[in-house]
Amino acid sequence: MAQENETHSRVEHPGELQALLEALTQPGGASLLFDAPGSEPIPAVVMEVKQGEPLRVDITAVAEIAEAIKHDKAVRLIGQANGAMLRTPPLELLAWVGSEGRTQFLCAFPDHVEVIHRRQVFRAELRPGMDVRVSLLTGRADAPINGALRNLSLGGCLLELPLAAAMTLQPDQPVQSLELRFPNEQRLEVPATLRHVQSDSEQQLVRVGCEFNAIDLQTERRLWFYVREIERESARYGMEGDRSLSPSLLFEPKEVAASVPSRPHGADYATPMARRLARVAAYLDSQLLELQEGGKVVSRDLSRCSDQVLGLLEEDREAVLFATVCMVDDHPLVQHGMAVAVRLADLAAHQGHPRDMRKAIIASALVHDLGKALLPTDLRRAFHLTEEQKRQLAEHVALLEERLIDCRWLSESVRTSVVGAVNERLDGSGYPQGLKEAQIETLARMAAVVDVVDAMARPRPDRPAKTISHIYRHLLGHGEQFDITWVQRYVSHFGLVPIGSLARYANGQLAWIQRLDRQGKPRQVQLTTTASLLGNNLGDVLRDGEMARLGKLEALVVPMAR
Repeated sequence: MAQENETHSRVEHPGELQALLEALTQPGGASLLFDAPGSEPIPAVVMEVKQGEPLRVDITAVAEIAEAIKHDKAVRLIGQANGAMLRTPPLELLAWVGSEGRTQFLCAFPDHVEVIHRRQVFRAELRPGMDVRVSLLTGRADAPINGALRNLSLGGCLLELPLAAAMTLQPDQPVQSLELRFPNEQRLEVPATLRHVQSDSEQQLVRVGCEFNAIDLQTERRLWFYVREIERESARYGMEGDRSLSPSLLFEPKEVAASVPSRPHGADYATPMARRLARVAAYLDSQLLELQEGGKVVSRDLSRCSDQVLGLLEEDREAVLFATVCMVDDHPLVQHGMAVAVRLADLAAHQGHPRDMRKAIIASALVHDLGKALLPTDLRRAFHLTEEQKRQLAEHVALLEERLIDCRWLSESVRTSVVGAVNERLDGSGYPQGLKEAQIETLARMAAVVDVVDAMARPRPDRPAKTISHIYRHLLGHGEQFDITWVQRYVSHFGLVPIGSLARYANGQLAWIQRLDRQGKPRQVQLTTTASLLGNNLGDVLRDGEMARLGKLEALVVPMAR
């Protein structure tokens, strides 16, 4: 029997089916459920979803259930999307596939999914002084009604509107448009239905409750971000005048918050893998805010996200390597941490490091630079550092290590190498301790190479981004600082034309390198007309022999700042 706050629906439209099932490809987004009393969800991985083509489901982590599936026991896919629970009909098994130890099966693309909608009741309250404007347009009104937002959740919101507006509003009335406008001029339009209308004659206003309708994953992520930011700003206002918490960028004027992206987070990331990885990036973005508020790194969340990255690397390492250059909506420290984590773990896997060590490497690398966000802004943006400023910069390492105190599962030796010693140099010129060659562990030497390769490929206030050939020459020419053995291993493993490079071919075409053959030569590229991944303006994917029409690879191009 359904709970009274639930509604059920059946989705058969091909486009809606595609969107709902794609949500199951997110890390941790899908489970299998057998049609038997007492069955519990079993974690599974749904690969890329293409309309009308069989679904590929990976059950390597729970391979023991394969026999039950082979014996025709009815099993469904379940998961969440847009705040609703999804359930497919029993899957129609087509074939078993997989290689290199993977256990996977193909099943027919379902002709429908069952959706259970639950209203989400938790709402972040806005305090006086937190001015979020709203614009509401209904079918009965000639012009939008302007008012204020009073609370917000993933499922709906409460508005305060002029009392005169009550004449045109009624419960269960669909809304043509509902737009939220924050002080920094970020805007979000959400599909909604009016659920209740209550007038307050004393204050000359009407309170309107709205329920959001079928929001997509990108809108859900933005709503989640806004709810968190409202909670954060509300806590500042509730501290009896104590403003030790830094203000939310959402509630600052546009010129102060220009670095906050106006596009939905991850909405136009260039590949399905990048959109899956966006959830880990969203965690890091939120963790960055918590650190700035004085919080600690949340152990459980860091562990979960590290598992997700590790699982994605094991699923398709090349797709993940390319995805790290697509994280254009995230904070620069998050972009850098994601790239270092993926490449360092991939190099560690090639060197034969065990899985639990690779998870610890990913976790440490994801957060290794987040302490810089705790430094003064003018220090982070300085073109040239004085000796005193260099000393202050080195403090970011200790600042972060203090916030990792609850991550007791994290290997101390890995944390020390990747967080504490990644900036040390063999000649003692690094920081924070000025360690020299014999004092620097092998993992720290490897991490230093990976860290510098990515850092030099990104622009800084004092210099532009460098090409990969320039970066390799710099590292090989500074053997007094970097372990040349690890530089050579990096070059050998990732190649002279690494995945994620932007290449210009003889016919003038630009293309992103997505996969390499055994000789390190491109075997898959995606065409583009611009030197940027902003806006997801990518063209055809060419593979193997199809690439002959491009001619010779002439040069690698430094992408526009991302």
